[in-house]
Amino acid sequence: MFYFPTIKLKKNSEPIVFIHGTGMDHSVWTLPVRYFSRKKRDVLSIDLPGHGKSSGKLISSISGFSDQVFQLLDNNSIKKCSIVGHSMGSLIALEMASSQPHRIKAMSLIGTAFPMQVNDQLLQFAKSDVQKAIDILTFMGYSNQARIGRNKNPGMWMTESTRRLMQRSNKGVIYNDLLACSNFKGGLEKAKKVTAKVQLILGSNDFLTPTRKAVDLIDSFKNPDVKEIVNSGHTLMVEDPNKVLDYLIEAL
Repeated sequence: MFYFPTIKLKKNSEPIVFIHGTGMDHSVWTLPVRYFSRKKRDVLSIDLPGHGKSSGKLISSISGFSDQVFQLLDNNSIKKCSIVGHSMGSLIALEMASSQPHRIKAMSLIGTAFPMQVNDQLLQFAKSDVQKAIDILTFMGYSNQARIGRNKNPGMWMTESTRRLMQRSNKGVIYNDLLACSNFKGGLEKAKKVTAKVQLILGSNDFLTPTRKAVDLIDSFKNPDVKEIVNSGHTLMVEDPNKVLDYLIEAL
């Protein structure tokens, strides 16, 4: 069911699990996955069910996604891991760390907030006119500067690469994911149950999950490490990948 690049896990492995956001896939984690792999760390960069190259039916809830990831870990005899999650993936990470706290060593939540409410009009577009939803998510997913360029890597077009990635998603995926985020409940209570080391990486120009929407979540964790990337938008691992990697190295 799950797709992830072929790897051979070490015995008694405690890998870093990378979980993507709405309409995306494992490819958004290329830089950190390569880095940690070269440092001899085990990594699992997955495509969630129904996303990317993964087969299986779409999961309609954050808790359902969490159960499926734990099933993947069980199938590979993984007792403990660390998690990195972006946007919807951050909610899945939160659900995992609160439901089975003894199995999560550390987690980094990127571009997160609670509640992660989705505008009714955006949901309607995702259901009936997905291209409009993709255009909105792409535009709102980056800072003003990133929309007109500013990529440190020559020849890369951040907004268009994200748009193309979302356009490759299967029918119904974006609506499913947005609805799952909007319906996720009890985030603050779940945060209080987390025993793992917690890091949050937030963008000061995030229009989809503004930093002010993460304040209550931050207060609900025990001693979280909060990093804010100035001028970055929601898709931080694309807009400022090197800074995100630096922070992940600190946490993991």
